Amino acid sequence: MKNRENVTIDTFSTLANLGWALTFLRAAGVISTDWNAITNYWLALLGISVVLGILTALIGMWAKGGDK
Repeated sequence: MKNRENVTIDTFSTLANLGWALTFLRAAGVISTDWNAITNYWLALLGISVVLGILTALIGMWAKGGDK
């Protein structure tokens, strides 16, 4: 088959989009989720991204991937 493209789902982008949807729906008054729960959701995403960034940097320093 020609013109075959791979479709991938970026998990972190999906979770961030869900966070934005929660924030906008709460601001519009459509949902009654507590603001603290939405803030904790964003803080959890921030924590995950920081941990993954640190792990990526450590693995990059250990593997010396592009420094040949």
